Amino acid sequence: MKNPNENRILRRQTTWYAINIKARREQNTAHYVRTFNSLLQQDPLVELDRNRCESLKSIVFSEILDKESTPLWINLTLLAYTIIDPDAFYNRRSREDITIDNWDTDIVANKREAELIFIPSIHIIAVKRSSDISLNNIIKYLSEALNIIEPDGFDVSAIVERDVLDRILKAHAVMRIEANISYSNPGNTKGFQSVFEKEIKDMGADKLSVIASGTSEYPLLRKEDGLLEALVNMAEQDGNVKATIQSTESSRLENIDSSEHPRVIVIPLIINNICSTIYREFSLIFGHNN
Repeated sequence: MKNPNENRILRRQTTWYAINIKARREQNTAHYVRTFNSLLQQDPLVELDRNRCESLKSIVFSEILDKESTPLWINLTLLAYTIIDPDAFYNRRSREDITIDNWDTDIVANKREAELIFIPSIHIIAVKRSSDISLNNIIKYLSEALNIIEPDGFDVSAIVERDVLDRILKAHAVMRIEANISYSNPGNTKGFQSVFEKEIKDMGADKLSVIASGTSEYPLLRKEDGLLEALVNMAEQDGNVKATIQSTESSRLENIDSSEHPRVIVIPLIINNICSTIYREFSLIFGHNN
């Protein structure tokens, strides 16, 4: 007989993206949980394009609580769909325009779903890489919906692969850099980067855009714990960076855009259920940064 306390293990590999959700004010777990409660109650509609929209299908809060009595995770199902215009139907056989009277406007078409798992303690959402809704559209929904709930209250960014950022920092020469960043949670950084982030916050800027250009003869100067390093490191979780680099002395120039390289996290197996597995694995990876 199987021990009821024994973990149930499903040996199925899944891959995930990670999205950082950062409150600009009141950066604590209870605030994130309250915000997602409001998201459930208000259910804002976010428009994409060509009558495509996004809204929530469901939110389930974990019954397992942390020491502060907040849910360990929040499981969301996001929908993307087309809103139907009842005056825009067409019969292709008879070649006639058709208008449907008394159309139920709550009926939509071309539904797509995405499962999101939010971990309030590290304010990160896990999104399955194979989701039917694109990562960019998920970020668009979260950014717009959360800022409807709390105007100008949140930054939402995909976490970037560290390797692509290190390619910039280790390049033979950096010719140009363009960074769009925001400060991180307190205590996450040190040295010049910590001072720089504090200056951004103290000046009242939610975001900062920086463009710096050099030439092949005079590329951008880099130093350890300097501005260029700070900009690139901040883009890992709190923004994005574009750079033109020369990897080696003899290589051609190449352009790097961090938004094209979201971090991919491989979960080799599922223990008990997907939410508890994501909570455990993501807390191990990102918990020290929050």
